[in-house]
Amino acid sequence: MPAGFSIGMNVRRETMTDYRLHGPEAREQFYQLYLYAFNRQDSPQRREYFFQRYDHGWIYGLQDGGQLVSGLYSLPFTVNFHGVDFRMNGIGDVMSAPEFSGRGGAGTLLKASLAEMAKKHVTLAYLAPFSYEYYRRFGYEQVFNKMQYTLAGSAVPSFHALGGGTVTRQPLRAALPVLMPVYAAQADHLRGGVVRESWWWDHLALANNWDAALYRDPDGKLQGYMLYDRNGSTLTVQEWWAPSQAAWTHLMAFLLRHGNTFPTLRFIDQDSRYRGDWLPNPYALTAETLPFMMARIVDLADFFGRYPWTGELAAPVTVAVTDPVLPANQGVWTLTTAGVTRTTADPDAAADLHLSIQQLTKALFGTTTLISILTSGRGTGDADAAARLDAVLHHELPMLNDYF
Repeated sequence: MPAGFSIGMNVRRETMTDYRLHGPEAREQFYQLYLYAFNRQDSPQRREYFFQRYDHGWIYGLQDGGQLVSGLYSLPFTVNFHGVDFRMNGIGDVMSAPEFSGRGGAGTLLKASLAEMAKKHVTLAYLAPFSYEYYRRFGYEQVFNKMQYTLAGSAVPSFHALGGGTVTRQPLRAALPVLMPVYAAQADHLRGGVVRESWWWDHLALANNWDAALYRDPDGKLQGYMLYDRNGSTLTVQEWWAPSQAAWTHLMAFLLRHGNTFPTLRFIDQDSRYRGDWLPNPYALTAETLPFMMARIVDLADFFGRYPWTGELAAPVTVAVTDPVLPANQGVWTLTTAGVTRTTADPDAAADLHLSIQQLTKALFGTTTLISILTSGRGTGDADAAARLDAVLHHELPMLNDYF
């Protein structure tokens, strides 16, 4: 973590939080702390994509003795969860100077960011953790995982595309005009993924040296794509959308043809189900499940109130929730077919289920079941009530393609 530096700070005190940063001086100071904290080198390209992200965020900083010693940003997004849009802020660049490390600066800013999200009715918050244990203290929990498949170029099997159509390739920047509407059209099928605004697409193209492989059907309509990067001896697929047999097989054939050029082919799959059966010999493929980003529910009343239930509850269920960071979420929530109400603010009151906000987040996102949470001792309560609630929750694993 970075050393501090002697500079002034333009911090404007607000009624909502004491830690929001404003003005060009604070902007440059935050960037310099970022460079040191993450051992990055300054460059015109880095400045461009960093400040593009910075200018879209809620920026927080903490100073001590005239120095900026801690900082983070909170980026406003929209995510789609099984057809329902929710506001979500992505937390990033959580950093502290080494001489200030361990003094609670980052935690202070995390709490401030959550308080502002709650006040502004942001429903969810995501982040990429440096430590899962650390962020659990603030109500976050591991929700998203991904699979990483690695195949030696020498082990590429024979593979042929099915159906007509063509694959063309171009830099991601050039492909944006056709990619953006295709991605937007499938947004209602996301499982917690980001509904990408144009500025975020621009950021992805600026921050990553990615290419796009585009599959078009015989009528010339874009029906699938693959985003990938080429780094030394490895080609890595970062994102793959192929809803039809023709799209899937044409893009797979395109990928495997690189086996003669790259010693290693890699696919980062945000769907964390094992899919090694794609190849005739799964032993040739190395598959790893990787923990990915954390999430937390910020506005539980909104998430409960607009959750896309899969059916009707067979009988009411009461859930006692503990969330010491955001007390508005704490208490007993009564779930019925008619709706959801918080009947008491006391998280220790009698209820069918007693859960932390972290475990409730995992259950509602579909990462795990309530029955599993009870069985493993991460929550307590009545198994029949857990089964009734499980019956109306989504159990498809959540997916996230973006990193903040």
